[in-house]
Amino acid sequence: MATPSSALQSEHGQSLNGSGSEPRGWVLVTGASGRGGAAIARAFHSRGFSVVIHHTDRSADAAHALQDELEAIRPRTTRLWVADFADAAFSVPSWIKEQDIRILICNASTYHKSSVEDLEKFRLDWGVHIGAHVAILMALRPSTRPSDPPPTLRSVVAITDIAVTHAPRGHLSYTTAKGALETLILTLANDWAPYVRFNVVRPGTMPYPEDWVDHERSENINESIPLGRIGTFEELANAVVYMAVDAAYVTGQVLAVDGGRSRHFV
Repeated sequence: MATPSSALQSEHGQSLNGSGSEPRGWVLVTGASGRGGAAIARAFHSRGFSVVIHHTDRSADAAHALQDELEAIRPRTTRLWVADFADAAFSVPSWIKEQDIRILICNASTYHKSSVEDLEKFRLDWGVHIGAHVAILMALRPSTRPSDPPPTLRSVVAITDIAVTHAPRGHLSYTTAKGALETLILTLANDWAPYVRFNVVRPGTMPYPEDWVDHERSENINESIPLGRIGTFEELANAVVYMAVDAAYVTGQVLAVDGGRSRHFV
């Protein structure tokens, strides 16, 4: 007897891990224009997926450069989506709903110092991390009625932060929003099972921003990592692809990609 999950796979004709000869479908990566987001987009593209590259107006040049890079490898396998998730008027365009998105990567983020008095920063972080991703999930939500076509969305991975369980000082709105995103994803792992798998990847320290100036802090961080170095965006991307594609029997789980730092946090 076929289980619900095996029935879903047979109805689609292939699993996400690439069995069959048909294209693997579309992945939507939010915040995909640079750093970790760009590495994630490249990793999925290298596995045969087509990629929707979400970006803001501020990162348009980087997004177009990434698109050119990927299109040179496989033409007609990318689309750009420019949207400001912090905009109160944000909505999901109809073409996203019609794009047959099979994998959603909730990566878009903001990072800034904040305290409990910074209500505007709380609004900003909630809009980017929670509000926009909830709107996207609503647009891609599978039907549970047997008479409806099988769902297209199969897997969702959210990028959070080891700060969710080891909160640093001075970034209250960011840490709170990342924690809420993680809770959302882990709850949906139950609510939308067996139709969609939901998992979380928690990165630790990745390459420091170009404007990073606290070298003493970075030295202390580096020394606190059991594996003796910071991670790379490629290592983060590989973990995301694993959870989204290869870990077919994994849902509702959190994978820390931090070199062991969350076991010895400073």
